[in-house]
Amino acid sequence: MAERDLNKDVDAIKSDLDALRKDLSNALETIKGTAKSRAESELDALQRRMNQIATDIQTSGRDSLRAVEGQIGEKPLVSVAVAYAVGLMLGKLFDHRR
Repeated sequence: MAERDLNKDVDAIKSDLDALRKDLSNALETIKGTAKSRAESELDALQRRMNQIATDIQTSGRDSLRAVEGQIGEKPLVSVAVAYAVGLMLGKLFDHRR
């Protein structure tokens, strides 16, 4: 009879361990799903921020280009002289015949 009780106890422990294993597996799947969802959310927020930064850079670049075009339009001779001087300096800088 003691052996029968022992076998029942062992079977109950095995059953409890199987239930615990299933519960742990379910908990891990839930944690995994939550972590994945949060990572996707963070990635989406980061992508939106990067898109906003890219838009800001494009806007700034266009504004700078318009300002340079305006300066060139206002003082074309000075602009040509500056471009010529910059060209001469770059030519000297990259001249390999020194």
